[in-house]
Amino acid sequence: MRVVAMFRVSTEKQANEGASLDAQERHYHELAVRSGWDTLATFRGCESATQASSEREVLQQVLAFIRQNRPEAIYVHEQSRLTRGDELEVAALLREMRERRLKLIIYGVVRDLSSLDERFMVGIQSLVDRAEAERIKERQQRGKREKARHGLKNSGPTLYGYRNPPPGDANRGRLQVVAEEAAIVRRVFAMAAQGRSTRTIAAQLTREGIPSPRGGRWGKTSLSRMLANPAYRGCHVTGGWVAEPGSRTFRFDINHPGAVVVEGAHEAIVSPPEWAAVQATDPPRTAKPRMLTGLLSLNGYPATGDSGRQEKFYRPPRGTRGGPWLSSDEADTVVWRSFIKAVSEPRFLEQVITQVQARQTDPQAADERPRLEAQIRKLEARLARLTDMRADGEITGAEFRKRSSEARAQITAAEQQLAVAEQLEAHGDGQWVRQMFTAARMLVASERALSMQERRDVLRRAVRHVGITAHRQPQQQGKDRQGRYLTVDKKPWQVESVTFDFALDLPSGAPHLATTC
Repeated sequence: MRVVAMFRVSTEKQANEGASLDAQERHYHELAVRSGWDTLATFRGCESATQASSEREVLQQVLAFIRQNRPEAIYVHEQSRLTRGDELEVAALLREMRERRLKLIIYGVVRDLSSLDERFMVGIQSLVDRAEAERIKERQQRGKREKARHGLKNSGPTLYGYRNPPPGDANRGRLQVVAEEAAIVRRVFAMAAQGRSTRTIAAQLTREGIPSPRGGRWGKTSLSRMLANPAYRGCHVTGGWVAEPGSRTFRFDINHPGAVVVEGAHEAIVSPPEWAAVQATDPPRTAKPRMLTGLLSLNGYPATGDSGRQEKFYRPPRGTRGGPWLSSDEADTVVWRSFIKAVSEPRFLEQVITQVQARQTDPQAADERPRLEAQIRKLEARLARLTDMRADGEITGAEFRKRSSEARAQITAAEQQLAVAEQLEAHGDGQWVRQMFTAARMLVASERALSMQERRDVLRRAVRHVGITAHRQPQQQGKDRQGRYLTVDKKPWQVESVTFDFALDLPSGAPHLATTC
């Protein structure tokens, strides 16, 4: 009987144990000699049987060989090596084997798939194998989530800046800081807090010969993920990566209902305030970002950048019809002049003073900081009790996630209010108002001296949003004497107004002032 043999294991660990590829192949050759089989080919590899058939390289090699050479039988060490996958794919595989009159040899037992009884037995065993695989996967997932609730890492590569103790260590899963790498992480966060782009940081680290997590050059994508990873402030998140609907991409969502979030799970490399400061700065992704990137909207559409052969533009997102296209230079100039005019007007400064005075007359302002500190301590104690209740099984996982998420949100809000109150005590409103007047005069006096990056920094600290309203002028495309169309004005869009939504970090409560120029 002419036979093709397939030897497969699921993991590299199995390849080094009793069910190794060498052990499977040795047993087969002993059996083939005793049975007088003619071995046409052997295939071996490490791949999971629960993968889709199209993704199993060894199986595809075996099927291609069968279709070309027409053997009489296929040998596998266990039936699960062949039929543990999706039910429909297994059914299609068994049907093809039956149509080609292929026998299935399982550890020496020959099954003729042309027999209804044999097909029934093979089909039943394939369902048993599939159920076993799903039960194993379910137990593994349950164990991983239980470890995650204790803040232990249970899968995936170890984060740059940390090490995971080896198997057998009592602290296995509890991340430990690697001093040399942690110094690089702190430096990256410090540069990002200064407003440097991820491209600039990557170029700087590469230029200094500092190896990246993978040993090569640093990239802006890996740095962006590092800066957004809450693990560096000691927070362990499991199940935070969520598949985007209709695509193969994933996004990180710490508030996803299936995510397990444990604060203080391991030693932090950067403090929570430092990490939060970097999230607030939103460092640009390019070395020379445009002045209005991330701030501008055009006729209500969020603006994005685009470039032609000779000019750069701000435009609405792709797929938007009828939105304005404005030259970057033109829009930057109009917005900056409007900003200078806005902050210099007495009306704007009067609004600031009015809100400052309103805060000063608040009778509860003096007691604000002690009240907030007591509230934070109370919320932290509540969160600790919820953790104990979940560990003791008194509440379900869903209830724990809901209630702990609410408590963490309340703590964050209270901490932000406390920061404002502390800043008020440290500086005082009168000092801030004087600084506001001084800054406005300096801006007017130094309008031509500020660089584009300096203007961008000023806007990002003072403005939440910039809106431009523009209208399109009808243009008639005439013809010359030869009947050819003449070139029309390349700038059909005219700016009507510029609107600012100010979010000034006032010590007295951060008023949001909107103005139109």
